[in-house]
Amino acid sequence: MKGVYFKKVLLLMVVFMLVANILLLSAYSFFGKRTYLELEIDSLQSLLDSAQKFYALRGVSYSDVEVYTTVLMLIESTSDARIFYLIGAYTNIEKDEYMLGVLEKVLQGESVSDTNSKAMGATKSICLAAPLRNGMQRIEGAIILVKQTQHVDRAFDKLNSVLWIMAAFLLPPLILIAYVGAQRLSKPMRDMTNIAIQVTNGKYNVRANENLNGEMGIFARAMNRMSEEIEKTIFQLNSEKRQLGYILTSFSDGVAAIDEMGNLTHYNPALMRMFGSVNVSSPIDLVPDRTIWDTFYAVIDTKEQRTLQYSLPGERMLWISIVPVMSDDEDCIGAVGLFKDMTEIEKLERVRRDYVANVSHELRTPLTAVRGLLEPLADGMVKDDATKQRYYSIMLKEVERLSRLITDTLQLSRLQSGTEYMEVKTFDIDEMLNDIVQNYRNTAVSKGIELSLITNKLDKVISDADRIEQVLIILLDNAMRYAGQRENGTVEITTSEDIHDVYVSVSDNGCGIKEEDLPYIFERFYKVDKSRKEGGTGLGLSIAKQIIDKLGEQILVESRVGEGTRFQFSLKKYVANAIPLGPVENATVYESDASISADDVPEINVDAHYEIIAQKKPTSRKKRK
Repeated sequence: MKGVYFKKVLLLMVVFMLVANILLLSAYSFFGKRTYLELEIDSLQSLLDSAQKFYALRGVSYSDVEVYTTVLMLIESTSDARIFYLIGAYTNIEKDEYMLGVLEKVLQGESVSDTNSKAMGATKSICLAAPLRNGMQRIEGAIILVKQTQHVDRAFDKLNSVLWIMAAFLLPPLILIAYVGAQRLSKPMRDMTNIAIQVTNGKYNVRANENLNGEMGIFARAMNRMSEEIEKTIFQLNSEKRQLGYILTSFSDGVAAIDEMGNLTHYNPALMRMFGSVNVSSPIDLVPDRTIWDTFYAVIDTKEQRTLQYSLPGERMLWISIVPVMSDDEDCIGAVGLFKDMTEIEKLERVRRDYVANVSHELRTPLTAVRGLLEPLADGMVKDDATKQRYYSIMLKEVERLSRLITDTLQLSRLQSGTEYMEVKTFDIDEMLNDIVQNYRNTAVSKGIELSLITNKLDKVISDADRIEQVLIILLDNAMRYAGQRENGTVEITTSEDIHDVYVSVSDNGCGIKEEDLPYIFERFYKVDKSRKEGGTGLGLSIAKQIIDKLGEQILVESRVGEGTRFQFSLKKYVANAIPLGPVENATVYESDASISADDVPEINVDAHYEIIAQKKPTSRKKRK
């Protein structure tokens, strides 16, 4: 398919050749015939001048008119022209209207030259006439030369026909030559056009032929340089776009940007998750609140940064900062907004405030009680020794409570900061459970609680025994506190195991915990029954959770209101043929030996990963460094 440029060039060349041929033929037909007639007129004019001069000599050399007319007849016989004359009574002019008119003008002294005359009945002829003067310049007659030109018209008509036929035969080859020439002229331009289209479609590696001559070669080199620069620019833009995409995708905060026309240019998945957007084609699809986008437009108009707080469902809070995007000419070309989820920060701030308030409240309660008892004692208002002793007992109890609160707070802080040391070693969990149940037996009986232990022979576990005992005591105290509120309270300790872990559960049939309170049960100072004034410090379950997390275990809680609560935590089993994973030069490897007891194997740090070695055939004990 040929291009428009090719068609225009071809049409222009064909039209040019046609017009040139027509003009050449027309010019030849017109000027060629005119030139021939002018030559004929010049020839007749020479003959006419000779006849006039010869007549002027008649008065000097001779005087016979017949001699002169005989000479004229001789001249006429040797030329194609007719000679008419009038000398006195001698004349051969026929009575012709045209000839009489010419004769009249000549006798008056005029010369006549007519290339389109109709003398002597001819359709077209040349007529020249002049007066005959004697030596005294007196007119004595007239001479008229007439030459027919019909043969000239016929000759030129025939020649024109031949020329037009030749032009008709020559036109197709000329058109073919024009076609080839136009194709050669338009091919570089067509190639440039194709290259420009490919560059537009993203194929930046195409190049034009730089070996072309003239302006097309310069154009080709300029096109190639432009393609190279565009390729570099597009590559850089794509690279920056990918980097920007990765950066925006990695942001946990939402980001959105619009241009000065209000079109959305950038946004990230975090912002889509904040507002639950799926198919985004406009700003309102991303953030379905026109107030926010009105703020964007206001920033573009005023070129000033703005911030606002925005509430989302579920008590979520966003902090939005919108800044203008300025060009080098200090024109605002858009705006970028940062959407920061402040929910966790606000929650932590509330927890901090609540923590300070709870600590202050918990510290104030025993201090207020102690102060209330010390003031009457200091003022001497209490005289009875029994009453004083009762006051002292109450104050001691409150001081012990205050001491426990401070101790638990410090311990929880150390656990959370990671400074609390964990001494991991193997121990018998069955023995620990039996000891704890035995110690709590009397307390349970005094409160009317049935305390039971249901367990099978368990493998040894590897953990911090003192910390696990502390967790069990916390869970038992908590269970007995709630089970004691019922007439037939029960507290049950059960165990189970799988291939890797041992699970210890502490259950009670107390009042249970509401479902909405379960996510916060391990938080500091959190109490299910906030109206209850007696009991623990509210830090026990938080300490238990921190200890279990520090040991790399899990603790879970299940509860139903009116049925009771069950806490369960896991412990890793001790594996006698486990080796710590790490650099070989820093580890001691023990091969399995049936004669080796578990006590012979050194304790393994819980922070090290371990794996089970397949049981081998009993061999002698070997130790390698």
